[in-house]
Amino acid sequence: MTPPMLPTASGTCPTFANGTQATLSAGGIIVGPEAATRTGTPTGNTGDDVWYQSDAAFMDQAVACAIQQLPIDSSHIHTAGYSAGALQAVYLWYARSGYVASIISYSGGDVTINTAAMQDPSNIPPAIVAHGGMGVDTYTAPGTTDTVDFSQTSAAWESIISADHGSYIDCNDGGSHLAFFQTRAPNLKPVSLQFFLDHPFGITPEPYTTLPAGFPAYCKLDGPG
Repeated sequence: MTPPMLPTASGTCPTFANGTQATLSAGGIIVGPEAATRTGTPTGNTGDDVWYQSDAAFMDQAVACAIQQLPIDSSHIHTAGYSAGALQAVYLWYARSGYVASIISYSGGDVTINTAAMQDPSNIPPAIVAHGGMGVDTYTAPGTTDTVDFSQTSAAWESIISADHGSYIDCNDGGSHLAFFQTRAPNLKPVSLQFFLDHPFGITPEPYTTLPAGFPAYCKLDGPG
């Protein structure tokens, strides 16, 4: 299915080419932001100036220019992130559901400020919701006593996915926030790309009735559409 709300390029696109910071292969492209717009406060940021709602415009431009130049398969536009990056990815689950096919959130979830109206309420992107244990997968913003428990925020987001009749795979490895580097990401690395390939835009019903081989034993499929 072709996404109904694909963005259009603003101005002249930069040239996508192989180089010291880019390798294009298999007709795909991975975009990783290095900076934020730092606009959109107070409702558009994590509270520690990491991401902002207005940063979604960067994704729009990257997608539009990739479609224009490569061209990419517009049914396979996905987003993933860790910690604050996962909060941004979850925001895009809402705000760019008009073209986002599926998502992986590593220690993210619903922290209230990263929610929005669904851009396309008819598309509920399938998700892998990866997190650690309650009380240990946590982050406290420097200089504050505000602590986010990503086990709880992940569960809150899963409830929203279920309420919208979407599907998700919960992967609770029981580890700390920094376990992302030692176990969370490495354990899901063998299946993450395949998950995206198996979940193009608008796929229904959920293609997994059981989890394919390669998923960690602590992962479970829930809310199968």
